[in-house]
Amino acid sequence: MEIDLKKVENAIVINISGSLDIYTSLDFKNFIEENVKGDSPDLHVIVNLEKLNYIDSSGIGMLIKQLNFIHELKGKFSIANMRPAIEKVFKVAGLTSYFETIGEEEFRSKYQA
Repeated sequence: MEIDLKKVENAIVINISGSLDIYTSLDFKNFIEENVKGDSPDLHVIVNLEKLNYIDSSGIGMLIKQLNFIHELKGKFSIANMRPAIEKVFKVAGLTSYFETIGEEEFRSKYQA
């Protein structure tokens, strides 16, 4: 898994590529907790899943934990660009309404630097 971070306007965009699974979910957690601070009154973290190939229950669990972490910082947490296979996992798990999602068109117009 590869992770990078970009600040775009008032948002922090975190791009993930590869797999978010039992082997990589702690790396994802550590990356967010080291790089995202609650020092902005309008904190918005967007996790871009455009290049994510695989996610398992550990990865989904970690996304939920990070959503809660950002909410504790009084921030907003969104997921962008879910591939159909990844979106299917979210639907099966009943999580499509749990996460705020951003579609490809909106993401490209607002957050792609």
